[in-house]
Amino acid sequence: MIKINIRSGDPIHIQIEKQIVKLINLGVYEQDSLLPSVRSMACDLGINPNTVAKAYKSLEQAGIIYTVAGKGAFVSTRELDEIHKLVLKELEKAFVDAKNAGVEKSVVLDKVNQVWEEKE
Repeated sequence: MIKINIRSGDPIHIQIEKQIVKLINLGVYEQDSLLPSVRSMACDLGINPNTVAKAYKSLEQAGIIYTVAGKGAFVSTRELDEIHKLVLKELEKAFVDAKNAGVEKSVVLDKVNQVWEEKE
């Protein structure tokens, strides 16, 4: 389900985070469902387990997943609206950064439209 793009500008742990959030939003991972183990995902993706652990830790800090010692990582019961609020907060910061860097509004809007129209 999760795929790594070595040509992406995003670090691998960020790619994993984004794809897990997407899979939660699509309903692939439901609330309280068990995520693949760190070792299992690392083996499937052919990457270092520390990279997956870093992604899981970040998702846990954001309240998107939680871990139970000896059992694994699970999707939080947090409402998707709260996850959306976190994402929108990050977007707002990125928009402010773009504005402060002198990026034209039309360029930002073009990028938003491009992302929305991309097929994965």
